[in-house]
Parts: sequence; C-alpha cells; structure tokens
Amino acid sequence: MRTRHSKTHINTTMIMVHLVDWLGRVVTEHLASQLIQVQSVVREHFGWNYDDDLSSANKMSVLFSTHSPFGVEKWSVKARETNKNNLQKTLTESERVIIVGASITEEELSTTDLENCAIIAADGSVGAIATHHNLACVVTDFDGNPHLDAVAKSEVLFVAHAHGDNQQRWEKTLDKWNRYPSQPNLILTHQVNQSINGMENYGGFTDGDRAVCLAIGLGVKSENITLLGFSTGQIGKWSGNTNIEQKLMKLEWMYKIIEMIGLEQQVDVSASSAL
Repeated sequence: MRTRHSKTHINTTMIMVHLVDWLGRVVTEHLASQLIQVQSVVREHFGWNYDDDLSSANKMSVLFSTHSPFGVEKWSVKARETNKNNLQKTLTESERVIIVGASITEEELSTTDLENCAIIAADGSVGAIATHHNLACVVTDFDGNPHLDAVAKSEVLFVAHAHGDNQQRWEKTLDKWNRYPSQPNLILTHQVNQSINGMENYGGFTDGDRAVCLAIGLGVKSENITLLGFSTGQIGKWSGNTNIEQKLMKLEWMYKIIEMIGLEQQVDVSASSAL
C-alpha cells in the first residue's frame, strides 16, 4: 500500500511541477489541459480500462442525441447547452461559489454564510443542502442515492457523469427520473481524451474535485471558491456505499487535483496519514 502510494505521489508531482500556470488566478488553457490529463494518470494507477470510460460516454452521447432523450424534451442537446450557459452565468456572477463535499457537517453549514453565493453539491452531499435556494447544481456519477432521487423531483440541475464503472447505474437512474412528474435539468460530462458529442470534460476524478474543475472551467476565479466538507482521511457521511480502502486512495487523488488548482488549504487532512 505504501509503495503504491509513493509511486502515485511521484506521478502527480511530475504532472504538477511547471504545469500550473496562473494568470490573475483565472484558469488558463494549460491548467485546463492538465486537469483532463490527470484522468489518464489516475486510470493507470487503478488499472482501469480507458475503453470502458469511452464506451460509457459514447452510450450516453448516443442516447442523448435525440430531440427527446428518454422521452424528455428538456434533456435535448439544445436544452443542455442552455443549462450550461445559465450555470456559467450563475457561477461567474456570484460573489462566492461554495462547493459542498461528502464530509460536510451540520456545524459547518450552521456557521457558514450561505447567502449571496452559488452552491455546488458533490453527489450525495446534496442531502445536506437540498432545500437551499442557492443550490446551483449537483455534480454526480450517480452513487449518491437516496439523496439524488429526492432532489431530482424538484428540477435541480445535475451535472451527470459517465465513466466505465457506472454505465448501468446512470442508465437505470435516468430511466427512473424520466418518469417523475417534473424531471431534473442536465449537463453531461465524461472523462476521456477525445471530444464526445453533447458532453463536456472539465477534468478531475472524484465528484468533489470534478465539482471544483467544473467551476474553474466555467470561469470562476479560484479565490472566489470556498470548499466545505472536503477531507482526505475519512469517508463522509454523505458518501454512497463504497470500498473503504479504495475510497481513501481516491481521496488522495482528490487532494492532488485540488492542489493543482491551488485550493488544498481548504481540504481537511488532519485525519490522513498518507499526505
């Protein structure tokens, strides 16, 4: 375990050195490229197959290429592009963007000013913030239920992610959501190197750091981002069912990606011995 971690640390260091290029702390094309390239390093580290990620993304792209995907007109390419533009406007015009992770606590929420901001929830953490009027979107790879289903009924915007390990999950979930009286709004994302029709890749790996990459990719300045509930040493109460050992390794990668963006000081590493 420790040996593999050391190899991982070297790889991510090589990615980070001389690659994070800031211009007034606004994301550059160079940084955006690195946030996508790190996905390949993560994939290699865990031994995951690129073709599986590609297959899932292509399947999602095809199913969502019609005028009324899953029988829902508001899930069309045109509607999703409008959703992306509206989200970008919301995030860039907000004084602050607060991104909520799976380790969020009631104490953090009660002591944080959640007004005059836009809130992005990472997957199941939406359960802690679901009713807040400033919720801008939920970034998810569909393992945050039952909290996802609960807010999907209220037309919340989901940034819905396809990867090689969740194809059945996203198909099943979306086939359920299309039967709700009011369906959620969608933006679709993937994690492969090539362009996929109707989908975006803002970089990142876990729902938490992908939420940060989303904000950065849509033009939010890093100094306007506040992270709540981000931790490397514990599995948050809002996380879905998971392999604990693998999840902790994923959280190490989450930290590295957030470090590339320059927000690592907002991540709680107090319970982690690996960083």
